[in-house]
Amino acid sequence: MMKPLTGMKVAVLIANGFEEKSFIEAQKLMMEMGATLRIISTNQGLVNGWDGSGWGHNYAVDAPLNTALGVDYAALIIAGGQRSIEKLKLTAHTRRFIGSFMASGKPVAVMDDAVMLMAMCEQVDNMKVTGPDNCRDICEQNGAVWTGTTMEMDGHLLSGITEGDNQAQYFSTMRELMMQNDRMDQAA
Repeated sequence: MMKPLTGMKVAVLIANGFEEKSFIEAQKLMMEMGATLRIISTNQGLVNGWDGSGWGHNYAVDAPLNTALGVDYAALIIAGGQRSIEKLKLTAHTRRFIGSFMASGKPVAVMDDAVMLMAMCEQVDNMKVTGPDNCRDICEQNGAVWTGTTMEMDGHLLSGITEGDNQAQYFSTMRELMMQNDRMDQAA
């Protein structure tokens, strides 16, 4: 089996209460493609997922957010989960970390309500985005063009809903986004 992203380090930004189901799907996809997923978090040691109705599993944090640098990673994935977003929005390091990926044009995949974090970090101005309906106002207030579709890709930013029937399409598009970045790296 060909693993086109072998050697690529992908950061996943999460805090306690992240949506575990979507995270696991992203983790599987990155492993299938040969990428190394690194958990970046405000939490120290372990970060705890949310399984929809209660606390899920604990995952080892690879690097604390306050020392992590976007330059060390080829792409960024931000898992949804209101509890996680509430914690991540409290630190300026979140804005710095996300901003470095957006400024450099590296792939950024935001799942579900994580699009709110992008808006809070002022990274959606004039960009087409989507997600759950409750995210619309904050995204539009921060200059985003809300499409209301189940998934949207604007340049190197993928946003969308990863639940139910949308899951396969979202992760297929995430695969293409990562492959597109890999092709650009090889051409450089």
